[in-house]
Amino acid sequence: MVLPVPSLPFLTGLARSILATVTGGTLALAAGAMVVRRRHDRLERRVKSLCIYYGLTPAGLLQGRYSAQCLARLRALPSSHLEILLEPLLLKCPAASPLVTVLQELCLELGLIDVWQRRILGQFPPVSLRQALAIPDGLLHYFPRLHFLLRARSARSLGLLRHQASWPILANALDDPHPDVQQVALHSLAALRHPQSFAAILARMDRAITDHRPGLSLHSLKAALAHFPLSQALQLLPAMRHPNPCVRAAAVEILREMAKREPAEAPTLFQYKEVFDRELARLTSDVDPEVRAIAAEVTSHLDFAAPSSVVSQGLQDPQSSVRMGALQALAQRPRLLPVAEIQRFLTDPQRAVRQAAMRALLSYGREGVAKLYEQFLKAEDKTLGDQFIEEFVHAGLLLDLLQNFGDSPANLETLVVQRLVSVGATRYLHAALTNSSGHQLLQSLFEKLEDHSPPKIEAWLGLCAALKAD
Repeated sequence: MVLPVPSLPFLTGLARSILATVTGGTLALAAGAMVVRRRHDRLERRVKSLCIYYGLTPAGLLQGRYSAQCLARLRALPSSHLEILLEPLLLKCPAASPLVTVLQELCLELGLIDVWQRRILGQFPPVSLRQALAIPDGLLHYFPRLHFLLRARSARSLGLLRHQASWPILANALDDPHPDVQQVALHSLAALRHPQSFAAILARMDRAITDHRPGLSLHSLKAALAHFPLSQALQLLPAMRHPNPCVRAAAVEILREMAKREPAEAPTLFQYKEVFDRELARLTSDVDPEVRAIAAEVTSHLDFAAPSSVVSQGLQDPQSSVRMGALQALAQRPRLLPVAEIQRFLTDPQRAVRQAAMRALLSYGREGVAKLYEQFLKAEDKTLGDQFIEEFVHAGLLLDLLQNFGDSPANLETLVVQRLVSVGATRYLHAALTNSSGHQLLQSLFEKLEDHSPPKIEAWLGLCAALKAD
């Protein structure tokens, strides 16, 4: 059976109708976007004017300029209108600022905190259709399936307000039927950092690992716990002794992130140092390699009285991640072991371990840098040599090399620069000489040319010829 071939006029008409449909749809979307944008701009201007009228500006609140008359007018407004007026202030309010305290008192006086708490618990007061139509998203009150949006917004507001007394309700919201509400409640608890909420989040983390329940992700739970101050780390001890290695690893990882976030002077505030010294020493010998690796890394961020035997044990570990963690600890705590103990890891099979060893040696000052130069001159493997060069560039050693270049034919700096030229790494030397510090070095060299020895001048002439050739 032969199908009839459509005629050319038919195809032309079909193309025109498709084009007209697409064009009409695009124009309708553009018109709708313009209407929504104009409505949003009009609402924003209206909110700003009302905030000025009611004295709800940061300067006015901080100076106490909102009068009893303004407060009485605000009490007469529905809670949904109050939320719209106060939301810009909450979003712009930084943590631990005087404005937070003023806003807490104002929201408590207006009953907004009670409204938000009741919403999170699923208690929604009746709203008339007229009120719902008068505010954006007001119709959400009439659709129970969309109530999660109001619960999430209420949880966010309590977190922005840093209302400490609301932590039990936010902790209860971690079991909300909707995952979005759970996530917002978790972020609010991390912002509040109430000491008693730490255990509630930690229990959810334990369940997330051991029971594999759907809900909050392990990553978000660990990130929230890491926002708490280091003084709350004592509550991690049961998790650090948990029979499940994944729970132990997560607990030690949280401790590491808490130590990273803490200010430089914070170790003096860490009250349970001796307890954690013992725990970390035990965890560096854990049967699980991931736990050992993270524990070794924690010692570099915490004021850990690590005996050299603990770090030496980490250096001997068969797992490369554990060796790397021990070397990172040495980079933060130099002189704990002699340079020779670190130098042997410059030829480790794992690149990350070699990099950690190089950076640990750099923390030992001139002695460690000299060992790096010596090992670079001995390196026969191209990959290893390239890694040495990368670390020289990363640590800004090239200018130091050039400053001492040519002082004597046998000094380390001269030999290293000559090796860089021989392996074709002159582009790094050229880049070092063309920046501002390099220009100053060349200017100083040529201004005092008569003060330099002939070997140094000869060496620099040879280097300039090599750079020009490349």
